Amino acid sequence: MLPTDKNARLFVKSYFTHSITEAIEQARVEMGPDALLLNTRPAPPEGAHQGEYEVVFGLRPGAEDGGARAETAAVDPVQDLRKQMEQIREMVSRIGAGPVTASRPHSVADALLNAGIAPRLAAEIDLAVQQRLRNRSAIQTGRIKSIGDWDPATVLQETESEIASRFTVLPETGRIVALVGPPGSGKTTALIKLAVTQGLAARRRVHLISTDHYRIAAAAQLETYAEILGAPFTLAETTTALAHAIESAPAEALVLIDTPGYTAVSLEESGGDLTGFLRSRQDIDTHLVLTATTRLADLRRVVDLFQSCLPAKLLFTHLDETDSTAAIFSEAARTEKPLSFFSTGQVVPEDLEPASKARVTQSLVLELPQPCEAVA
Repeated sequence: MLPTDKNARLFVKSYFTHSITEAIEQARVEMGPDALLLNTRPAPPEGAHQGEYEVVFGLRPGAEDGGARAETAAVDPVQDLRKQMEQIREMVSRIGAGPVTASRPHSVADALLNAGIAPRLAAEIDLAVQQRLRNRSAIQTGRIKSIGDWDPATVLQETESEIASRFTVLPETGRIVALVGPPGSGKTTALIKLAVTQGLAARRRVHLISTDHYRIAAAAQLETYAEILGAPFTLAETTTALAHAIESAPAEALVLIDTPGYTAVSLEESGGDLTGFLRSRQDIDTHLVLTATTRLADLRRVVDLFQSCLPAKLLFTHLDETDSTAAIFSEAARTEKPLSFFSTGQVVPEDLEPASKARVTQSLVLELPQPCEAVA
């Protein structure tokens, strides 16, 4: 360990790990219980092969020998950092002990756990929020304040900002759009809503194509909607027919392609031609349609399954059936794919809205103390 330039009393060491909690445990073993968490950040390129994160800890000479030091009357940033380290240890122990109770959470991690975020991601966001607050306090007051010293409104603001920084939204479509996803995810209804909101409402011509020749009712439903909208409709039973239908559409038309609902088995058995076609067409904007009520573990499996289609965006349906956006946020953050649209009901076309960060973040921070409570 080497002394820092700013404070010769403090020695620092960087740990490159795949999780921040792992780094905390390593520092506790190697540097002792007085190790201070100084900084966390994504690992730089030259250290990325050792782990995803660089976590920096500090230790004052003599601390590892258990030597007592006199407390100074002045505010000591190192003491504040030690206090934060203890808070982090408590947080990690709570995460490892099992589900949190229904009582009001005492940390950002508790709130996110209650909202449905996985423990590892909740811990990472908690540490990032603390770093944001440390940076803010250093700029504003020249000293480090612990998270408990901040008012609820500030903690809420920094938490929302940190969550929002971890995913993107892109509520738009290309000229040629394909919707893929599992059975029952709401692809056909979402496609009709897009035809109205992104096509007819913008005074664009629309051409509807269905590749779902396995279920007659599915193609018939889309054809009926096409008649109502006054839009051309094509049933393409092969990828050759699909390519021809796309090329036959007017150059300025919005082309919307509905696909069968595939399970893991049916995608492997009969979906190979379609997935290969979508991968080969850079001009097709493929949206993976997912249900917001799906359990996180199942949602991950579905998203990974449809990677063979190379979806560019995630479109979530059934938001009217759940109050939680934890699964939406988790998959958007994990895959780094932007969210495009949210379907909030069965009414066409009203129940479709552009994806927004506010819709996702606000439900995730409801467990945190709200600003109005601080005033009371």
